[in-house]
Amino acid sequence: MNKEHLSNQQILEVIGARFMAARLNQNISRTSLAEKTGLTEKTISNLEKGNKSVGLLNIIAILRALNLLNEIDSFIPEPPPRAESVIGREKTFGKTRQRASSKRKQTPKDSNQNWTWGNE
Repeated sequence: MNKEHLSNQQILEVIGARFMAARLNQNISRTSLAEKTGLTEKTISNLEKGNKSVGLLNIIAILRALNLLNEIDSFIPEPPPRAESVIGREKTFGKTRQRASSKRKQTPKDSNQNWTWGNE
């Protein structure tokens, strides 16, 4: 069902109806759900009827009481990692290719000789 054409209030009512259906499918009364969540029956009723927003913390408490907390992944899936963040992690962990360095002649540190071009 496409919900793009619905108002915010209508979406709130759809969400409320789904919470009510989930509660009824588990054969849980509003009173029992209120006891499990620590919320009032009025708050649960307001959510189920879509009368007014009841707050995200209350919704989380209800999801937890209905054993539906894992449904958050369906509600808002975790986004895939961005390419920039993957590249950044590779640099952090040293997985980027390093250039090989050539061995240089080491001059003794205690040498008092002046530097020359080598063709003198």
